[in-house]
Amino acid sequence: MTTDAENLHRDAIVIDGVCPLLMDPANVTYYMDGGLTAAIPTIAIRETAEQTLRIFGRWHRFIDGHDRLRLARKASDIEAAKQAGDMAIVFHFQGTDAVEDDLDLLDAYKTLGLGMVQLTYNVKCRVGDGALERTDAGLSLFGQDLVRRCNELSLIVDGSHTGERTTLDAMEICDGPFVFSHANAKALHPSPRNITDDQMKACAATGGVVGINGFPSFLGDDPRPSLDRFIEFIDYAVDLMGIDHVGLGIDYYMGMDPIIPADKAQARYDDAIKTGRWDAAVYPPPPHYFPKGIETPATLSNLTAGLLARGYGDADVRKIVGENWLRVFRQVWGG
Repeated sequence: MTTDAENLHRDAIVIDGVCPLLMDPANVTYYMDGGLTAAIPTIAIRETAEQTLRIFGRWHRFIDGHDRLRLARKASDIEAAKQAGDMAIVFHFQGTDAVEDDLDLLDAYKTLGLGMVQLTYNVKCRVGDGALERTDAGLSLFGQDLVRRCNELSLIVDGSHTGERTTLDAMEICDGPFVFSHANAKALHPSPRNITDDQMKACAATGGVVGINGFPSFLGDDPRPSLDRFIEFIDYAVDLMGIDHVGLGIDYYMGMDPIIPADKAQARYDDAIKTGRWDAAVYPPPPHYFPKGIETPATLSNLTAGLLARGYGDADVRKIVGENWLRVFRQVWGG
């Protein structure tokens, strides 16, 4: 029997604000099975410009060869995908290494379909300090220019993985909605990767969205978090910022259970620690289990059911699972 939650999920615009699981495009099946209207793959983290251009090329070829995928450059592209039963793809950088020291590369990436730019990935870069850096000196001069160029190009600026002062500086310069694509409230769990109430309220003041993250160590100390625990972070964000500023940024990724075997997950983890992308004090070793019931994107309808059971009305559920992201896309990109 089809439930009200299943009907609502099927009818809603559903958007996950960050999808590093799609660093392998073949994983789009998980998102399609989960009823996603738009997925936001990570195109680059620490890649050079040359490597990033090759990734763009592979993605364009993949989309062109898939009969149910389309690249989203405007909000209307996502609505059209929903109407056609397709899934839209939004390109996202986690960090700005791919920009190197040349802001004109942003113009090239925008032409290729880039929609959102995260300022740093955990550590210091040309733009500013990361969330795991020992300092929090704020946005650099180059970083100020980068945010201004993003404004000119209608690129969404993302403060995830980024130091508090750097994000607050960026929000002062950003002339439209600023987002944290995947970040949780530090008030509920004090991980350095989570964000403060001040950051969350400043984000809402720009008209932006905070995407609630399902990575287990950002939800608490339980290695197998419950769906109720994930929804607690949604509740907190809604109470603090208002219903219009909360979305999903679940952060399903390539090393999670059950995507790859345990030995390969451990090898990926070891490399992330060795290269400094991750800190072992913040990112515990695998296996990494996402909240029960939404262990992969394929079962995201269970989140819709969980929100309804929590007492959210249909209109508010629609905002959380996708409409708030769509509003930001429309404000920044048009359409």
